[in-house]
Amino acid sequence: MKLREAHKNAFVAVACATALSVLADGESSVTAWAEDTIAVDVRTDECRAVGQAVIGYSPSWGGITNAGAYVVLQKVVGGVTTTVDTFAADAEASYSYAPGDGDSSFVRFIHRVYSSGGVEIGEPLVRDVAFGYRSAEGAEFVADSRADSLQLAVKERKPVALAYSTAWATNAAAVSVFAVQLSGSGGVPTATNAMFSAAADAEGMTPMRGVGMGWWRLVCQVKGESGDTLIEYLTDEFKAPGGLILSFW
Repeated sequence: MKLREAHKNAFVAVACATALSVLADGESSVTAWAEDTIAVDVRTDECRAVGQAVIGYSPSWGGITNAGAYVVLQKVVGGVTTTVDTFAADAEASYSYAPGDGDSSFVRFIHRVYSSGGVEIGEPLVRDVAFGYRSAEGAEFVADSRADSLQLAVKERKPVALAYSTAWATNAAAVSVFAVQLSGSGGVPTATNAMFSAAADAEGMTPMRGVGMGWWRLVCQVKGESGDTLIEYLTDEFKAPGGLILSFW
């Protein structure tokens, strides 16, 4: 892929899938060729990597044509600049970097080019990178993030499973789920039907029961030993069609 007229304040050279941008102060035009397809990231506001960053380097970037030129990759952490690696003359490849244990997750990289005589040439390329860490995978689960998912399920008369857990609050003694009937849309409570209750430690799913025609809101309460409510979750109000919704588990 041929890159034409790439300004250095949006110039990126990246290997593989992790996008690490390399920026420089000032502006100039660069024409370069790559033998293989490369990823190009022209974002100027952020650069993030998970686990490691694959950093491309080349002494020819910035229009440098000096034979025997080489790249020095530096990092700046906490105001201290150190050399990550010094690469061979005329070498153009990529370097994988990952923070070690206890290292900062915020690093500034500086790509410098030197002539064969050890004199810096061209403008350095600079990029700030924030490293994240991928946690171990947990158990599979299904989540419906639609704002009106409860209303849609009730309207289509589909079974609804409600999650509960006494672990949601510190020193919890019990958890309860209720269905509160409303006088109408935006109305006041007129009745409360108990759906589920369990003492600590309790965690799991329970089906929605006892919701008849009309407007409703579901409430989950986690209480302490003295019966005080530690946390309370309320759903948006929803309208159930005529008939009774029954779930068999």
